[in-house]
Amino acid sequence: MNIENTLDTNTSELLTELRKEFEIDFQQKDINYCEVFTQNGKSTIFYNPNIVDNESIAHELLHIWLNKFNYIIGNHIFLSFQSDWKLSKVFNKFLCDYIENCFDHYKMYPKYLEMGFSPEKFIMNGIEEKCSIEDIKKLHLKFLSKYKPDSINRFIGYLISIYADHVDNNYEEHLKLLEKKEPELFRIVTDFWNKWIEFDIENIDAIHNSDIGLAESFMTEMEDWIEYKKLK
Repeated sequence: MNIENTLDTNTSELLTELRKEFEIDFQQKDINYCEVFTQNGKSTIFYNPNIVDNESIAHELLHIWLNKFNYIIGNHIFLSFQSDWKLSKVFNKFLCDYIENCFDHYKMYPKYLEMGFSPEKFIMNGIEEKCSIEDIKKLHLKFLSKYKPDSINRFIGYLISIYADHVDNNYEEHLKLLEKKEPELFRIVTDFWNKWIEFDIENIDAIHNSDIGLAESFMTEMEDWIEYKKLK
């Protein structure tokens, strides 16, 4: 099966445009989703020929499209916090990759819709809520006055997942519960997301529109928040 022969016009045109800047190939793999791996200007999209569709290929191509803007927020946070014994326990690779993936999705979603695709197929289980009320109620950030790094990690992940949801699920109660659990952390993560909404990825500038500056501002607030807290 040559996957390129099955692509619709819009997806094929995006592939052609991207190949002016990236080397892109396709490989079959026994997975239930599509994924892309990019390194040194070369991207490989892995797909299952039994379940692949244009929406999933377009989704991965849009991740490649975002690569040309060279922002590295998730990886910058992860590497920077490796030397901080507290925050390295909170910001593991999974969370930092998840943040960057959510940030990607927010910026590429409008282009996905412009290509004529439906919101339901943007991501797997796209119309489901991203975390449950029950999950949040079970989340306890402290035990005997000591904060639990894994719970802080999940708090941040839950909140980012809510903000990144591309469909109009009602998260009013979810947000109230999260804010009540830790108001200042809630504010820090919310501000980080709101700054990303306003951030212009197509015109990154080291002085006036810096992705590193955006990440550093968030990191400084996290350092201040956790400085005098005891961790379990």
